[in-house]
Amino acid sequence: MPSPLDLLFTWWIYFVAYSVGGWAMESTYCSIGERRLVNRGFLNGPYCPIYGAGGVACAPLCPLFSTPSARGALAVFLVGGAVSCLLEFVTSVAMERAYHARWWDYSDKPLNLQGRVWAGGFAEFGLCCVLIVFVVQPVLGAWVASLGPRNRTLITLVTLAVFLADFVVTNLGLTSFSSKMDDLRTGTLERLGALRESLPDVQARAGLERLLGDVRVWGRLGGTRTRLHELRDAMPSMPPVSSLSELAESFAGRLTSQERRIMRAFPTLRPTGYRELLNDFRDRIRTELGRR
Repeated sequence: MPSPLDLLFTWWIYFVAYSVGGWAMESTYCSIGERRLVNRGFLNGPYCPIYGAGGVACAPLCPLFSTPSARGALAVFLVGGAVSCLLEFVTSVAMERAYHARWWDYSDKPLNLQGRVWAGGFAEFGLCCVLIVFVVQPVLGAWVASLGPRNRTLITLVTLAVFLADFVVTNLGLTSFSSKMDDLRTGTLERLGALRESLPDVQARAGLERLLGDVRVWGRLGGTRTRLHELRDAMPSMPPVSSLSELAESFAGRLTSQERRIMRAFPTLRPTGYRELLNDFRDRIRTELGRR
């Protein structure tokens, strides 16, 4: 019978294993989509704690489904998908409040909830939980049990120290990130207001329609400076466009190395309320165009 402390160490190792496995899966998926290597994680190391939490939440289901069956797999799929989506939703809210930014957004996906979780994610998490309960956890549990108390203690102490150090370093590098996000949102709001007030006459509709499309790129913060330079060259008579370009350059120049890594890892990251701000701007532009 393992001691309570050894049992705690065992579950910590499960957490680390699922965190690393989740990071590998997420980074591979994102790297294929981005066509470049992506370290898809909030922390610097090769692990995503949210996957560790999800794996640990699913692992206790193993004794309940020792014999694989279609009914058992369906139950694990539904429970695992629901629990995982709950974790993702809570994590999204917590990180948004802490850093004043949306780290991911599924608003363009079908059957989403506030853009934080969506039906496809539910299905993916559910399938992963089925795999964990019926395949991964039995193998992982047997391996961890074979390590012995001394090795489990050593692995726990080393990995815990690495996690804590990484967490401290990451947060130190993001100490001013929330204020920078606030500044970016405020600056963009001011410049978009000035841009709307300086709308040219009806003859410039083609350029403005292009602007409406490019605003979406600006909101994603991906390729922002390049697209704004192109827009500024195409519409030199609109000073606020140049002002937006300067804002993007200023924001990028103020980022720490840690913040730059985060921006690369989460390409859709943007200040809180950005999507609503840009949608409102596009609506106002179209209203103005309709009047001229």
